[in-house]
Amino acid sequence: SVKDLLANAALRRTLITSGMILTGIELYTFYVPIFGRSVGLSAPQIGIILGMLGAAAFVVRIWMPALVRRFSEEKVLTASLLVSAATFLLFPLFRDATALAVISFVLGLGLGCGQPLSIVLTYNYSPPGRAGEALGLRLTVNKLTQLAVPLAFGSLGAAFGLYPVFWSNAVLLAAGGYLNARRRRGAV
Repeated sequence: SVKDLLANAALRRTLITSGMILTGIELYTFYVPIFGRSVGLSAPQIGIILGMLGAAAFVVRIWMPALVRRFSEEKVLTASLLVSAATFLLFPLFRDATALAVISFVLGLGLGCGQPLSIVLTYNYSPPGRAGEALGLRLTVNKLTQLAVPLAFGSLGAAFGLYPVFWSNAVLLAAGGYLNARRRRGAV
């Protein structure tokens, strides 16, 4: 049953991490155009900033096999979460399109690792013969994230503005990185 899969602590943490990564991607895609417009950027500038995330995700996936061979999936995933958290902290502090494009590229390096690694780790941590179920559960968690995140962060943004949305997402991603680091040391 699904309960059996969720009882697997390593798999459960990987599913939660996958949701955190998707949260970062979803919030970036939704809030960066709003933020860009609020600081006076033009549509082409906002488009370039958004495009830098995709370009970085492409680039990092070329280098990801070498990174994983050298450091392991868990370490690369932890680093990607922490890098993503740092960039979400920085994003609302800048208004220059070039600086935002560079930050967006670095964010793309982090988030670009996250999704493929969460798939690999879901497969690796699934019980023998249940990889398909575990991957299906991962998709379910991701779809629930896509439903809940806009409601939660939309309410946060409406009540307190854009900055808390970026910063709370940074805290969420940093917490994911911290939990992954603890998991590697066997503490969680």
